[in-house]
Amino acid sequence: MVIEKLIINVFAIVIPVLIYSLRAEGSWKIQRSLTMFLFMSVAVIFCMLFSVEFDGVQWDLRYIPVLLAFLYGGKRAGWGVTAVAVVVRLIQGGDLALLGVGLILLTALFFGVFVSRFFTLPPKWSRVKYAAMLLLFPASLQTFITILFIYNYSSGDFGLWIVGFEYIAFLVATVVLIGHFFETLLERERIVAELVATEKDHSKGELAASIAHEVRNPLTVVKGFVQLLSEDKQHAEYHKLILSELDRAEAIIHDYLHSTKPQQHASFQLENTVSEVVALLTPYADERSISLSARTEVNAEVMGNENKLKQALINFIKNAIEASNSNGAVVVYLMQHKGRAVIEIIDDGVGMTRQQLKQLGTAYFTTKEDGNGIGTMVSIRMVEMMNGIVTFKSKLGKGTKVVIYLPTK
Repeated sequence: MVIEKLIINVFAIVIPVLIYSLRAEGSWKIQRSLTMFLFMSVAVIFCMLFSVEFDGVQWDLRYIPVLLAFLYGGKRAGWGVTAVAVVVRLIQGGDLALLGVGLILLTALFFGVFVSRFFTLPPKWSRVKYAAMLLLFPASLQTFITILFIYNYSSGDFGLWIVGFEYIAFLVATVVLIGHFFETLLERERIVAELVATEKDHSKGELAASIAHEVRNPLTVVKGFVQLLSEDKQHAEYHKLILSELDRAEAIIHDYLHSTKPQQHASFQLENTVSEVVALLTPYADERSISLSARTEVNAEVMGNENKLKQALINFIKNAIEASNSNGAVVVYLMQHKGRAVIEIIDDGVGMTRQQLKQLGTAYFTTKEDGNGIGTMVSIRMVEMMNGIVTFKSKLGKGTKVVIYLPTK
């Protein structure tokens, strides 16, 4: 009889979960923690209002909304729903009101301590099983404590114990069912997000290929005229540098058009690469009255794509130059630390706040008025393709340091 009436509690939990699924479909935007607090608060209120009384004990599924709030909304949502449950229990009153409040708080404390492991588990069944185990222990303990508190040993009636075991089994089965539903919902959200990201990447790839194809033609013409002008011996060094950069531009375009092919890696001397990039950007720095220099302690040999690393270094150093004030300085250091080559690019420019540093490297985030953030994002990805790491340190008004770690050959 008790179990049949508890079906109403199941609907009291499932209906808010179904409404929550509308939020997952994108019908409105709201923070997940707040969403779970609101819907699970409604669920816990309905569970407690429609509790079933048997032999002086109130039976309901109040602990499931509390657990779901902790698992899928975080600790703030969990404790918020706990507070709602405590208030409702105090309003209900009764001889066991204080015991009920104490058990709610102890259960919430148990959930709060062990909920962190839930986030480290892979979806889907591992999380569902953990949720069931998380609920089983406090539910069993509280059920037996409540029965022992009011049980008359001399009566010889074990009906309350049978109801207790049925209640625990029903509680675990319900949390498995609703947990599975939640995990399916989250899995669907992940799939939709991946599909959207894939579609965006596909569109960007088509656009990049189109642009690359159109840019290649004028580059070919410019390269031909520069080769004709290379007969001027007076500026032979600049002609060589221009031709080198045109070749690099063609290589970049070629990579865009053949991005699905595996990248060819080869060993190269890092000192030569850094020196070439600094020499290339020195006129750009001089034009802005910025001192650009390179200091190399070692000549490390690394394995990777030299053109891609050049492109990344150009982006980082160019950003440093543009962030520096007039008469400022940008220094590029090449050193070795714990078996890795280290390139440091240090400027004394405007710097960044902590919030800006957190967003650095994401698409379309930039501190420049005419920038889009794509250059930094792509540069980081190029270094990572060589098994390298890029870190940033910055203070507002004191400059920025970009540190690139690369494995040596």
